[in-house]
Amino acid sequence: MNRLCVLLPAKDERLGISKTVTSVLNAGVPAADIYVIDDGSSDGTGEIARSFGVNVLRNPKNIGKALALSRGARDFGVVDRYDYICLMDADTEVCEGYFDVVRRAFSDASIAAICGRAKSTPHNWLTAYRCLAYWMSHAIYKGGQSNMGVITVTPGCASSFRADVFSKLDWNTDTIVEDMDCTIQVHRKKLGRILYQRDAVVSTQDPRTVRDYIKQIYRWDTGTWQVGQKYGMATGLSKIDWEFKLLMGEGLVFSALYLLLPALLLVRPRIAAYGAGMDFAVLVVLAFVCAIRERRMDVITALPTYEVLRFVDCSVFLYSFWKTVIQRKQVRGWFAVKRY
Repeated sequence: MNRLCVLLPAKDERLGISKTVTSVLNAGVPAADIYVIDDGSSDGTGEIARSFGVNVLRNPKNIGKALALSRGARDFGVVDRYDYICLMDADTEVCEGYFDVVRRAFSDASIAAICGRAKSTPHNWLTAYRCLAYWMSHAIYKGGQSNMGVITVTPGCASSFRADVFSKLDWNTDTIVEDMDCTIQVHRKKLGRILYQRDAVVSTQDPRTVRDYIKQIYRWDTGTWQVGQKYGMATGLSKIDWEFKLLMGEGLVFSALYLLLPALLLVRPRIAAYGAGMDFAVLVVLAFVCAIRERRMDVITALPTYEVLRFVDCSVFLYSFWKTVIQRKQVRGWFAVKRY
């Protein structure tokens, strides 16, 4: 049968929902197989989606993305009627061949979930930096993680699950990153392999202001620490636990060293200058390769701003570690990027 559907949670997404639904339709998914969960929108998001002939479920009030997905899957009965369930964000535009790639990948019965490749929609210097970050993540990490069976997150904007796997996941998550939470559940419950597909491409909107950028990465970093604590990944011994320890340990060491560079320049100027120079040289090379591969020349023109943003990244990463792991502060808020 190989029937496929799309679940699309949305709250106040009138600026992007039309593009998202149109891209899914153009990629070959019939309107009858697209399910939008309007999570308490006040801007007519549900009505806009309904004008395309897709299925729309409206929550009277906002219940959050994870619970909206759970309710949508239950009320629409998609688990019993479909083989594959694809999740999208309301700012996501899929490439035309996206669902063909997903279907082919699921022909391997051992595959439980598919991880797609996100690209940042061009807007300004912040989205240029995010383009580089996405490219580095996929070019350096995702392929290797896929081969080793240690993918840590299938992004919410580009993830697909077998229906029977989806039904075994707890979407009533108590973390603020439901995509990573459910990815780790797949590993913990031994539901099958998670496969990265670089040709399953989506474009997504990223923050265009520094304030929004900081809020988003704080949620991502905090949520990652939450998932690590929830599943005991700091002390676990499975492959996915070691991958988590490697990534987060690397992040802690790099962030601390990067923020200490100004002090090191005063104490050990030659060593610090050499380290900073080599680091920037590598960044420049990666930026040029990314610009060529992604056809994004703004990745190069925005280069002078990257050191400032890396300082922000490192500061937020350490701050989230301090708040979540050391102080055990509970964070439950959700932040949505302003659309454009």
